[in-house]
Amino acid sequence: DNYRRACDQGRGAVFLCVARGKVAEGIDFDQHYGRCVLMIGVPFQYTESRVLRARLEYMREVNQIRESDYLSFDAMRQAAQCIGRVIRSKADYGIMVLADKRYVRADKKNKLPPWILSLLEDRLVDLDTEMAITTAKQFLKELAQPLSKLAQIGTALLTEQ
Repeated sequence: DNYRRACDQGRGAVFLCVARGKVAEGIDFDQHYGRCVLMIGVPFQYTESRVLRARLEYMREVNQIRESDYLSFDAMRQAAQCIGRVIRSKADYGIMVLADKRYVRADKKNKLPPWILSLLEDRLVDLDTEMAITTAKQFLKELAQPLSKLAQIGTALLTEQ
């Protein structure tokens, strides 16, 4: 409640949560309630769980799926779930920061959904902190401007009516 009130009053706010937690799974942060997701690390499951161990054994024996493949796929699915909390409609915008070098590796990157991969331009990958901040400021400044009705046709609006 305090978070939304701070955003509505223009003060802004920082909301922190843990991947696989209640907030990461069930609440949308559309419009001005969420303009950036910062993923620190790769959200792998706790591998000592007996339930997960049984699932991994079943998938290895029945489907010939290696443990590392399943865990990587699941972690990337979870990362995409968290990242998606910011972009909730085609008129929405936000910044996605994947703060871990492992996201650049092909075995992780190729498991991200196509909509995220389409946004990972080479010039925006593996930036130092100063360049990331400069790029983020420019991005937010550009997208925070209201679009004319003509500019929205074909993207946010189908026709002028």
